Amino acid sequence: MDVAIRLAVASDADFLTEILIAAAFWRPDDPVRTRDVILQDPDLAHYVSGWPQTGDLGVVAEADQPIGAAWLRFFTAGDPGYGFIDGATPEVSMGVLGPWRGRGVGRRLLVALVLAAREKGLPALSLSVETDNYAHQLYESCGFQSVTAANGSVTMRLAL
Repeated sequence: MDVAIRLAVASDADFLTEILIAAAFWRPDDPVRTRDVILQDPDLAHYVSGWPQTGDLGVVAEADQPIGAAWLRFFTAGDPGYGFIDGATPEVSMGVLGPWRGRGVGRRLLVALVLAAREKGLPALSLSVETDNYAHQLYESCGFQSVTAANGSVTMRLAL
């Protein structure tokens, strides 16, 4: 598998939105959502709107074209993400396009993002994942630990 990992740039904003849709609606029976619908939903749009903002950091996997991405963004108590812990802990979002899932791309993206976050001197990362999502095991295997659980999802934290 010839997959390259690179830093995300401003021109990746549309692709990050595509990946956000894939990550948020990962179940095969989930309804299809369009970019416009996602960007009108404040609970989801704030993960990608205005990419990149100060503090944003991301990586993109490519195999002739983008196939996955992982990024982090800081939120506030007034506008928290699903995996919000505090304003000093950025939240990770990530996903891989369907045909590339289960091939190690997600792990490579997550490892690259964690390394980049460490290089920036960030103290920790957080995320939210549904407990029946196969990515839950990936996050645990990379050292994320459960902090809180509610409504079938868990907020996880990785100390860096």
